[in-house]
Amino acid sequence: MRRAIATVSMGGSLVEKLEAAASVGFDGIELFEADLTYFPGKPEEIAARARDLGLVIVALQPFRDAEGLSESERARMLDRLERKLDLLGRLGTGLLLVCSQTRPDTTGDPERLVEDLRLVADRAAARGARVGYEALAWGRHVNDWRLAWDIVRRADHPALGLVLDTFHMLVKGSPSAPLRDVPAEKIFLVQTADAPAISMDPLFWSRHYRCFPGQGELDVESILRELLAIGWDGWLSHEIFSDDFRSTSARQAAIDGMRSFFFLEERLGRPSLPPRPAVGGIGFVEFVEASERAEAFRASLRALGLPRTHRHRSKRVELYRAGGVAVVLNLEEEGFPHAFQLLHGLSVAALALETDGAEKARLRAAALGATPFVSPVGAGELVIPAVRGVAGSLLFFLDPPRPGATFHEIDFVPDPDPSPAPDLGLVAVDHVAQVVPPAELPSWVLFYRTLFGLEPAQRTDLVDPRGPIVSRALESADGAVRIVLNSSPAQTSAAGRFLARTAGAGAQHVAIACRDLLAAAARIPPELKLPIPENYYADLEARFGLERDFLDALRAAGALYDRIGPGEFLHLYTRSMNGFFFELVERRGGYDRYGETNTPVRLAAQAELDRSPAEELTLMRAV
Repeated sequence: MRRAIATVSMGGSLVEKLEAAASVGFDGIELFEADLTYFPGKPEEIAARARDLGLVIVALQPFRDAEGLSESERARMLDRLERKLDLLGRLGTGLLLVCSQTRPDTTGDPERLVEDLRLVADRAAARGARVGYEALAWGRHVNDWRLAWDIVRRADHPALGLVLDTFHMLVKGSPSAPLRDVPAEKIFLVQTADAPAISMDPLFWSRHYRCFPGQGELDVESILRELLAIGWDGWLSHEIFSDDFRSTSARQAAIDGMRSFFFLEERLGRPSLPPRPAVGGIGFVEFVEASERAEAFRASLRALGLPRTHRHRSKRVELYRAGGVAVVLNLEEEGFPHAFQLLHGLSVAALALETDGAEKARLRAAALGATPFVSPVGAGELVIPAVRGVAGSLLFFLDPPRPGATFHEIDFVPDPDPSPAPDLGLVAVDHVAQVVPPAELPSWVLFYRTLFGLEPAQRTDLVDPRGPIVSRALESADGAVRIVLNSSPAQTSAAGRFLARTAGAGAQHVAIACRDLLAAAARIPPELKLPIPENYYADLEARFGLERDFLDALRAAGALYDRIGPGEFLHLYTRSMNGFFFELVERRGGYDRYGETNTPVRLAAQAELDRSPAEELTLMRAV
């Protein structure tokens, strides 16, 4: 398969789109005619620019209203067709994409449709060109690829073939198995698009919610498997219509498009990337803070059962550890940590993932176009590969832990004055929730999916009293790594307020697993916890019929509860610090969700506290 991308899939000018596609390695582009209409130069200039960049113009699209017209309308259509065939010649391409008819004032007589498409193909063939016929999911008479194939088959013209679009096929529920009966040479072009699994009018769905394969929830792979089975090996082109992509750079869309191809090829058994690293957990979470304000955060860590155990050999960096949880507090006053702190305030500047090979992870990240980062290190200190992550934060790759060779044993020394902390039975970092702008959500889903193989759960719409929030959780196969991505179009929502307050810091909360949440809660200062309304516990009793003693224990702990089948989830939240907060969780009986049913309660409680300008002062005094 040769990789192409439709220019409509990217924002920016036409030249910017061509340069972006070439810069990430695409072989060709589908030229959306509107992009050419807005271009101030001649078609020949675009053809030359594409050649210089090593790009093939695979097709010009779309040509509409070609079939089922009245005699007078047909004559005008043929005149318009000749003009477009002229344009094809000037662009140096030989394929015109024809969409199925959508006008209500046309006939759907199959014989007439065949006759019209044969006539269009005749005109194209006379110019040495070909015509690809595509069934739109909202087509007036032809809205299924099988109907389009029937017309192409009956027309029996060498210059007329089929254009398949995975979006149109999947939203209509059209089966892909019959593709086995289609000669591979009659499929002139295959377009790919994914989308979230939502129910709405196909036209609106297509125009606003398409995304690259790997970012959505449709089964694009099943169609491509059928095509490979018949020996098809032609042009595969991403065609994405999306409000989000129009608001991002052409280069970012091109990067996402290429990562999507890597994703598909790997799923189809045709990998072109270095091997994917296995991930074993979150090795550490690194915070930055100004040294003069650090004591409040230190006290919060201690109150959450994280004592300071180590100090860095050469830097103003402290390590807090308990169980399998490691938190790094970076107080450096120069370089990346200082710049990140100046921009975002107290925030998560880095995550470190345990992998089965740090160099292996680095090579794959480089092949995926991730931005590398090299930290300055002192003599004898550990070089940890890293790339840029959400909001410009860092993502470190750790080698498998070996006795005497872990990051804290090499770069840190035991603290001569360790800070005590209560034993809360902490186990590991359960998950990290990151907030991203709406336009970036699909990109980060694809980033984590292609780099580490984290699989996304279905999109969840969270109810915030101040605005909607969309959530996508991604997990490793064994659940050792869980990253939740949240986004909101509303600046007044919790996600929107966080981005505004921290200049888009990224990670909004870290959830830590513990052995016994109720026991841990009893040792946490009440002032540190997020207050939960009494009405929540009355509702909890009605929903689950909990025993009185257990319900009272949840209420006293300020904890929330969820149950799915045999699985139970207990969790509590801290108050916010510069918009960031911690969560303690306990999973019972195989519970594998995140307590989403309780999210509106948490969001409402946080919104209530955010109204108080004295909230942070209250928290600082509490800890």
